Amino acid sequence: MKVDVGHPDNFCGGNFSDWLEVNLTPACNAKCSWCVENAGWHPKKHATWQEICEEIIRNDRKNVILLGGEPSLHPHLKEIVRYLNNHQFNVYITTNGSRLYGILSHMEEFAGINVSIHHYDLEKNREITGLELQQYYLHDAITNLHQTETQVRFNCNLIKNYINSKEEILRYIDWAKQMGADSVRFAELKNDDDSFVDLAKILDYEHGLNDDPFNCGCNKNCVIDGMPVNFRQMCGMQTNLRPRPWNPRRIYKPVVYYDGKTYDGWQLKKEPDMNNENILRILRNVANGDLTPEEASELIEKEAKKDKSPVVEESSHCRY
Repeated sequence: MKVDVGHPDNFCGGNFSDWLEVNLTPACNAKCSWCVENAGWHPKKHATWQEICEEIIRNDRKNVILLGGEPSLHPHLKEIVRYLNNHQFNVYITTNGSRLYGILSHMEEFAGINVSIHHYDLEKNREITGLELQQYYLHDAITNLHQTETQVRFNCNLIKNYINSKEEILRYIDWAKQMGADSVRFAELKNDDDSFVDLAKILDYEHGLNDDPFNCGCNKNCVIDGMPVNFRQMCGMQTNLRPRPWNPRRIYKPVVYYDGKTYDGWQLKKEPDMNNENILRILRNVANGDLTPEEASELIEKEAKKDKSPVVEESSHCRY
């Protein structure tokens, strides 16, 4: 069977192989409607911070990026970052910025901080995330981070009726420069076709942007008005608005979850498969009169509880 091999610069094509993603906590204080973790798997066990660090060390990846949820809400964030630094890891974090001025701007151990701010008008960002950010404190926090040589990148998701044109992108870049950001990433929305903004179309296919990111590359870098910019497009495994690979080959990066275990890629909730053979057998027994509907209902409920394992997300390399 023919296998579709993605572009080598893609996450699923093997790029960023020396990175380890860590789902540090399911806790979050934002309300982004399109958050991919809404359908994510959330293990019941919460490992100690020491167990999580030990699992990170076993993976032996040079660059570690802390994600969530909102990773700055982890009660032992300082201990985790300091421990990893003492073991010679480069530690990065992606945050919604709500604790940037407090705990994050006074930690010297980060190699880089990605701040997810989805509009240069912070009132509109509040509409999107539910978080109140203050421009003065944001600028002050970035100034503090630069004193420890921490790189700061702004992450902006393109959302219909918000950042959705070339003009808005340029305004965002200008604002990011004023705030002191070192770089900016613009990303298309994943699994939200209604609010999707097509980067290739609004930028007239500049900077290598294209209609088939799986084959032509989903990850593009350039410099605009002196600002390093990364563009992240979604392929057909992440939006219905792009061609879907017929039989894609994907290279899954390991992801450490807050239960202290490593998984192949990000995990999704697994819904019970009501078409499996056992369910069909139960239904045939009802049709034949061998089971009452009440007995069948009880058996089906037991079948549904048997397999609660998560499934790997088929587009698992899209988190940073």
